[in-house]
Amino acid sequence: MVRMAIAVGILTFALAAPALAGPKCTGTGEKLAEAKVQDMYKAMGYEIQRWKISSGGCYEIYGRLNGKKVETYIDPWTGAKLEEHVE
Repeated sequence: MVRMAIAVGILTFALAAPALAGPKCTGTGEKLAEAKVQDMYKAMGYEIQRWKISSGGCYEIYGRLNGKKVETYIDPWTGAKLEEHVE
């Protein structure tokens, strides 16, 4: 019974994991410089604590906006916000 519960829990997590992944960024041409995009978002009030390139190829911010924790995915070719999670 315990093994079944563990298996169901693992399966549930495995199926939900792709939904937790951010958007895919697959543009062409030259990407905007990371520093330029960071400056754009700082000007909008973002406090960037961590910056990375996501597994989907997007720029990704971990930080704060208006005192709330945010995780923001950004298109590296346009600088547009694609997805944002606020805590």
